[in-house]
Amino acid sequence: MTAKLFLKKGENVEVGITGLTHDGDGVGRYLGIPVFVPLTVPGDKVLAEISEVKKNFARGRLKLICTGSLWRRDPVCPAFTICGGCRLQQMDYEEQLSRKTRMVKDSLTRIGHLPEVEVKETIGMKYPWHYRNKASYHVEERQGKVSLGFYEKGTHRLVYNSGEEGVARSGPECLLVDKDINKAAAVIETILNKHRVQVYNHRQRRGLLRQVILRKASATGECMAVFVTGPGEWPEEKDIAADLSEQLPALSSLIRNIHQGPEGIELGLENRLLTGQKYITDYIENLAFRISPASFYQVNPRQTPVLYHKALEYAGLNGGEIVVDAYSGAGTIALFLAGHAGMVYGLEVVPEAVEDARENAVLNGIKNVEFRRGEVEKLLPAMASQGLHPGVVVLDPPRRGCGIAALEAVEEMETPRVVYVSCDPGTLARDLGCLAGKGYRIEEVQPVEMFPWTPHVETVCLMSRKDK
Repeated sequence: MTAKLFLKKGENVEVGITGLTHDGDGVGRYLGIPVFVPLTVPGDKVLAEISEVKKNFARGRLKLICTGSLWRRDPVCPAFTICGGCRLQQMDYEEQLSRKTRMVKDSLTRIGHLPEVEVKETIGMKYPWHYRNKASYHVEERQGKVSLGFYEKGTHRLVYNSGEEGVARSGPECLLVDKDINKAAAVIETILNKHRVQVYNHRQRRGLLRQVILRKASATGECMAVFVTGPGEWPEEKDIAADLSEQLPALSSLIRNIHQGPEGIELGLENRLLTGQKYITDYIENLAFRISPASFYQVNPRQTPVLYHKALEYAGLNGGEIVVDAYSGAGTIALFLAGHAGMVYGLEVVPEAVEDARENAVLNGIKNVEFRRGEVEKLLPAMASQGLHPGVVVLDPPRRGCGIAALEAVEEMETPRVVYVSCDPGTLARDLGCLAGKGYRIEEVQPVEMFPWTPHVETVCLMSRKDK
């Protein structure tokens, strides 16, 4: 059915919401046409204003909740409807977990053509608030005041409330971010205003301060602040560093990052240490990890051990195996497995991540691990051609999933066990379907909640060769 024949932009229609998209928008049907409506919950009956009409579907804006779902809840954050962070605060938390399980299952069926695979219930959090150990704050000047905050969805405008005496201020503290990071952001905002810091203007493409990135090592309490700026002199930087050191005792690392690249990239290539050390140190159980500004590091420290222990369980190590950790990042999974394996090879393309991984291995005195820099899609086939037959291959790719050359190399190595750690159900399903066609059987699929109140879900999967 062609949607444009039956729906017009600006038209109000009543829609019964029956499901969720991977972006967290509710979806229902009007005259058989799929209509996507943000901020809705399966079970809602809503009045939606059509905002966009495509050939086979339409998008709408929520105007009225006619009948609320049994799973509908009042959002806790006052900025929820406009902020681009959370997407699911309007939904019961236990139902979110159930929907994430269903999302993984639906992806395996629809994309991977694996309808028979059982997906275990998503492992949730007892307290799903203030879990993020990293926050990236945009900076904006309005009414002569510098504010830190997060963008409204789909814009380059900060979320604002009315402050005292009508002066604009940045949005409310984030309920997903660690409380110490929230407090640090407020202190930094005050100090930036004290020194009248020049803010980068995205429209005019000029100015100094672009962004403030805060990270916390939950095990040690150490904090890092990264001021992302353009090039040039910053006369106030020493005074700002002195004020921050005095007012934030936990600030162990203050860094200026010089950014001269396109706006879509978070960090520039040059770091200048203003005070403290160039890294902070965190622990995952008994393993220490140094975190630098560009380090990839799981943002939910309470759930990371859950995720890694599931990967360790699926690896089934007895102490003598060769393990390949593909897309190894800063080496967290590789080092977590090293104490249970004979030898671990970590493969990673990002130079800074490889450097972090090697330093972390030295820091922990782990010698049975080797990190190699390069594209996994080249390194893994090279290892296969050299006759390497690892007992376990761990695949932990970015959101885009694995390249076909990596999956073909796994097949050529005749690896008995594959542990796949995924942050995207769609590419997970695609890659598992590919491996299933190469002689692998899916043994177990376990989603893990790493990002409460968002539609994102992490998944760990165990596959084994059918002939082993």
